[in-house]
Amino acid sequence: MLGASSAALAPLLRQMEAHAAGNANGFPKRFVFVVKSSGITPSAIRPEGIKIGDDDQLLDLKLKDYQLPPTLRSLDPFKEEMMILEGLSGSNFGGNHSSYYGALSCYHSPEKPAAATLDCLLGQLNPAPFKNYGFAPNGHSIGNNYGPIVQDTAVFPKISAYGQNSPMPYQASAEKAYRELFGSALDLKNGGKNEFALQTNLLDFLSEDTKRLANQISQEEREKLDHYLNAFESVRARNDQLVSMQEKIRKNAPELTSQYASTVFTDRVSTFFDLTAASLITGLTNVISIRADWLSAKYATFGFKNTSVHDIGHNKITDNGLKSADARDVIRKFQIDQIAKLATHLKAVPEGDGTMLDNTMIIYLSDTGEAHHSRRKEWPFIIVGGRGHKMKTAGRYLRYPKYGQSGHKTIGNWYNTILQASGSPIHDHFGQLDNKLKHLDLRGPLSELTL
Repeated sequence: MLGASSAALAPLLRQMEAHAAGNANGFPKRFVFVVKSSGITPSAIRPEGIKIGDDDQLLDLKLKDYQLPPTLRSLDPFKEEMMILEGLSGSNFGGNHSSYYGALSCYHSPEKPAAATLDCLLGQLNPAPFKNYGFAPNGHSIGNNYGPIVQDTAVFPKISAYGQNSPMPYQASAEKAYRELFGSALDLKNGGKNEFALQTNLLDFLSEDTKRLANQISQEEREKLDHYLNAFESVRARNDQLVSMQEKIRKNAPELTSQYASTVFTDRVSTFFDLTAASLITGLTNVISIRADWLSAKYATFGFKNTSVHDIGHNKITDNGLKSADARDVIRKFQIDQIAKLATHLKAVPEGDGTMLDNTMIIYLSDTGEAHHSRRKEWPFIIVGGRGHKMKTAGRYLRYPKYGQSGHKTIGNWYNTILQASGSPIHDHFGQLDNKLKHLDLRGPLSELTL
């Protein structure tokens, strides 16, 4: 029935079978981790009107009763299916500017991973053709804490690991990511073709087979297939736009390449989110990690041509005159807008009695807690989607008591919650325990979130 692209369509066909059968368990649990550098300021993501005092009480509020801060406003349509989580700590593992692998493994791992990270463990629990996939707009080289800008290779940003001394690579090139995710399914060769033409041929293969399949299925199944096709056509549209912009790119970009993505930093990050949507919708992977930026990144799109994320973290005024706090707001808004765009794509795809967003949890966090030079006694999270993940995250602002106080919990408790809801065997704790919190019970998941 299908042509050369049948391998790429296979994961989608399995999902459609589950959808037609009404089998909710047939849909995978999906996760997207969006990891930023230089900390997430708790007060900047806290809904307006919520006051934080020095008491040791758990604060559990409904997001619908509060207005999101300006940089989170693109998430307004998702207030009933998101959570802002504050008050957790992870102070016993870290580094100078980053906790590196520790941010997702809860082990002190500044250079080499000491254990598997949360995203890789979830990839094992929710298998797909690609168990895990990572996107990174820049790399990390040994001896350079800021990481060089790279455009054409896999990199190791020291975030994800399959296990001890086994780091997970991220793809820094959107074009190569496209080949790996989609081109491999068609067994395309690398030899001598123009990259845009190659991708156009690939999209034509997929589109034609998808249209043929649409004539043989029910209207309900066809609706999901339409979203599958739209995911690819949006990539095609980006290609066409880049072709039309070649002269402008030549004049303004450092170098015009045949890469799928622009060399402009923000364009490349946006492209990674587009590829994430396409990869999830087609079922090629269920767990994706996106490195949103790194310390050397310069958001030239917003006028920070000579001011890096690292500079902003040290309270330097940007070269276009913005104060550090305002520059951080601009960066955060850009990243949150990408998450909102991804959530919108997924919410438009029907799945069972709900949508793909119900079965996809997008987790926004920093690799170093609450500040540029963080003490990691506060580690905020924003969670969007995932109402089908057997956790009570929908529509909540949840803040745990401060570090050391009765009732305080750690990110290890939070990760334990995610793993147990995903079917992982029950463990007393995830990662290393904080020796300074021996007086607290840090075992198990967060009871406030478990069903």
